[in-house]
Amino acid sequence: MTRASVKAWLHFREPEPPADLAAKLAQCVDSAPEAVLAGASLPEVIGALGTWLLDSVVEGQGTGHDTALDLLAADAFVTYAFEAASEEGTDVAGLANQLLAKVSA
Repeated sequence: MTRASVKAWLHFREPEPPADLAAKLAQCVDSAPEAVLAGASLPEVIGALGTWLLDSVVEGQGTGHDTALDLLAADAFVTYAFEAASEEGTDVAGLANQLLAKVSA
């Protein structure tokens, strides 16, 4: 999955996220390691972005506005992963189990 295709999909979400959140989502897509974008489908990649960002927050143990925005973006990625799965007719329960396994690891 390319960064451009993920960003294009995020760009057309309705309702549009607030500007700060949209900028954070785009920044995360740009800065994520290639391995995060290596999923076989859009829902997997977007979900992986969410779990990667959550892991980054936990590792950083930060507090404050930046951390709150990171957590909000992680939540948005996971929510969007389920939206993408629903749009594609992908197994949502399977995606949920996959994401839970990543978070639990």
